[in-house]
Amino acid sequence: MNIVSVEAIPLRAELSAPFRFAHITRTVSSNVVVRLTTDEGLVGWGEACPVPQLTAETQRSIVEIVDERVAPVLLGADPLHRSEWAGRILSTSHAIDFTMAAVDTALLDIAAKSAGVPLSRHLGGYATDTVEVHGSVGWDADPATVARTAATAAERFRWLKLYAGRGSLEGDLRGIEAAREEVGEAHPFLLDVNGLWSVTDVARAADRLRRAGVRLVEQPVAPTDLPGNARATRILTDGNGIDVVADESVRRPQDVVRVAHAEAASVVNVGLSKLGGVSAALRTADVARAHGLGVLVGGVVELGIANAAGLHLAACVGATSGPAYLMGPLKYARQITAPVIAPVDSTLEVPRGPGLGVEIDEEALTALDARRH
Repeated sequence: MNIVSVEAIPLRAELSAPFRFAHITRTVSSNVVVRLTTDEGLVGWGEACPVPQLTAETQRSIVEIVDERVAPVLLGADPLHRSEWAGRILSTSHAIDFTMAAVDTALLDIAAKSAGVPLSRHLGGYATDTVEVHGSVGWDADPATVARTAATAAERFRWLKLYAGRGSLEGDLRGIEAAREEVGEAHPFLLDVNGLWSVTDVARAADRLRRAGVRLVEQPVAPTDLPGNARATRILTDGNGIDVVADESVRRPQDVVRVAHAEAASVVNVGLSKLGGVSAALRTADVARAHGLGVLVGGVVELGIANAAGLHLAACVGATSGPAYLMGPLKYARQITAPVIAPVDSTLEVPRGPGLGVEIDEEALTALDARRH
């Protein structure tokens, strides 16, 4: 079996409502779909969803890299030799994690389809067939708006993810407290700071976070500041029983070792996009657990292709320290895969069909193709 076609399709995917976090407000997402076709008629799908706080890659750079560097390696290649082709691509290109996530997903999709099994079973995993996910409450300066958004999310999800760091510390804390008052005690909170607080901010906020029912704080201090994150972790975990998640500070499996030695987190986020694909994310999860750290499966508000890959990743990872960030498709005005994810009791089923286990809506893909705009 050989690859006969490599295509990168840039998308203009509108979100159904503005999504605010860190210093970013997203209304449109510039995703790229990668399609690999074999001489046996199998098609592998991958997706890149570049976001500026995690990568310097852009939609244009991803398309160019796929066309100019990935395609020459993969055309005529056996897709089952995934590691060999990944090594050749990375020998000519660096810091292309989001591109590699799409390529890795597409190659894995073909391999699992060739074997006639779901991707997670192909990877030897499938520790679970359902994955708990959380609702997402975007940042807003108005506590009442945060509370209303949280109430809406609480209708479908048990865990809720809130954001802080974009506004004043006091304003963010009031928003978290307003959300807690609105939704009651049954919904644990995960708070993502995106590295925008100082250690002093953490110390001032810790008691109020504990009383507001925050169970996890993601990347409280700048990702390059391991000593600062270590101090923040001691404040939050030892004194307040709140776990700290390393996200932006972990971009490679070896980063986990540095975080663990510095005691700069108690949990590691293993999102497949930022790490370069399912394969690298699984290696990162193994390293985290070997160093006594918990694991979360993250995402970056991807559409249905990458989201399906994330569900298979979560199935392989098994028990985690909290819910997965795999509800991205719900934020988009139009879908490119079927079936559309539909959480039941805050959980999603891992797709059971061969490969990724989702069907691509070619009509929607054509309609969202950025080359048409």
